[in-house]
Amino acid sequence: MAFLLVVCLTVLLYLLYGAASEGTTGVYAAGRSLRPVVNALALSGDYISVTTLLTVTGSVALAGYDGMALAAGGVGALGVLLLLARPLRNVGGFTLGDTWDARFPGVSTRVAGTVATLCFCLPLTVVQLTVAGAAVSYLLGLSQFGPAAQLCTTFIGVIMICAASLSGMRGNTVLQAIKTVVLLLAMAVLAAQVMAKFGWSPIRLVDAAADRSTDPEHLYEGGLFGGHGTSGTLSQLSAQLTTVLGAGVAPHLLMRLKASDRGESARRAVRKTIGLVTVFSGLAVLLGLGAAALVGARDIAAADAEGQAAIPVLALQLAAEKSDGGAILALTVSMIFLTSLTVVASLTLSSAASLAHDIYASAVGRGRTATSEIRAMRWSGSFIGVVAIVLAVGLEGRNVGFLSHFAVAASASAVLPTLVLGLFWSGFTRAGMLWSVYGGISCCAVLQLFGPAVSGTPVAIMPYADFAWFPFETTGLVSIPVGFLLGWAMSRRVRGSATPSTAYTELERRVLTGSAPSLPSSPHRARNDTGRF
Repeated sequence: MAFLLVVCLTVLLYLLYGAASEGTTGVYAAGRSLRPVVNALALSGDYISVTTLLTVTGSVALAGYDGMALAAGGVGALGVLLLLARPLRNVGGFTLGDTWDARFPGVSTRVAGTVATLCFCLPLTVVQLTVAGAAVSYLLGLSQFGPAAQLCTTFIGVIMICAASLSGMRGNTVLQAIKTVVLLLAMAVLAAQVMAKFGWSPIRLVDAAADRSTDPEHLYEGGLFGGHGTSGTLSQLSAQLTTVLGAGVAPHLLMRLKASDRGESARRAVRKTIGLVTVFSGLAVLLGLGAAALVGARDIAAADAEGQAAIPVLALQLAAEKSDGGAILALTVSMIFLTSLTVVASLTLSSAASLAHDIYASAVGRGRTATSEIRAMRWSGSFIGVVAIVLAVGLEGRNVGFLSHFAVAASASAVLPTLVLGLFWSGFTRAGMLWSVYGGISCCAVLQLFGPAVSGTPVAIMPYADFAWFPFETTGLVSIPVGFLLGWAMSRRVRGSATPSTAYTELERRVLTGSAPSLPSSPHRARNDTGRF
């Protein structure tokens, strides 16, 4: 009943605040009126996905030091966003296509922005739905795989479609802020329960986690996930590089920055977000150690080979020892549900906004009204949601981690190079931008397809096939330099598409000072919401 109450309240809040979003500026950017504190809570909610929550805790439970390094890398990714926050907000617009179009106006630029957005958002949406469906099903006492998990996945997906289609940035902001507060409070409650078991002694907790791990002597030395030696070190380096350089420039986070009233507010919001995510990472590490100490690494791995069942099995363990165990389970289920729903809604909103704003309104249907563009955004959100649900249900029971690796690597290899070179290098050309985007994404796709996450290992999505020749699960060590190199090389080779010096000087002034007005780059002039939130 508590879980259903959370579901009903979530949908109600989306409907209430979605109805208040009028005009493209209201729907896409909440009227550009979000204060830094509120935007920081929402940005933290966008950044902390259910896969981040379950992967970090599971990695700490099974691999100790490697999981802690992953948690630290997640915080480091926001450092990249901090450096770019003010310039990105100063450029204005709503979508990734708007940002690139400020330097290279044209249909090809907006199409590239949409492709990059979908390559990140759609795979990650599928992963969120799959993981959340399995976790919620498991916590409700149903089977973690099979029809029950598929039903939970579909249920969350349908609510997500309603949330993304009927609401906009303002409604999403409200739920993201609530989600962040609920998530941190729920994690703090579970952490307190864990610490109480060990007399509030961190040393006892760390020792107990090592005793019940699969390798007590090396749990805190590293190498349990990536392996030892040169290959293991390079694998860990690739994973860290991909996370730090890719997660912070995700398209839905960049769209969130556009909701700030000015560049300085966006930067302040990111600074506060770093603090919130640091707290989250500390709690996630503590819960991972608690799961290893109270449940045992072998039992966690038996429930899920990747360790993503660490929080569910920990919650069940704590609930079984308490008279009010139902409250612990309700809190955990609601936490996972809210974490999944809000992030999936943000990813869907970002994808739908890119399709409607960059393709429908700016590339295909020039001269469309704001009303027709918003209608197209809602239909696009519904279409993307249906596709994501079908893929998530079809991949149920399989290891879909490779989709997360691909999404983050594509962001690091295609989005980051074009943002850095496009905003700060006067010699960057349209050809360099297009080669960087499509070349970076293609490199990620090829290396991921022929990597160990797809075939050649027992936990691969195709465990009985072996056509892997790329040694790392993440491709960033190779694909990120390729993205930058293609952008530089093709800009030097094809000079005809360079931005005129006067135009670049104006863009540079706008990027650095924010002095130019940040009007929507839609073919129609959107209505601007002036109220503060």
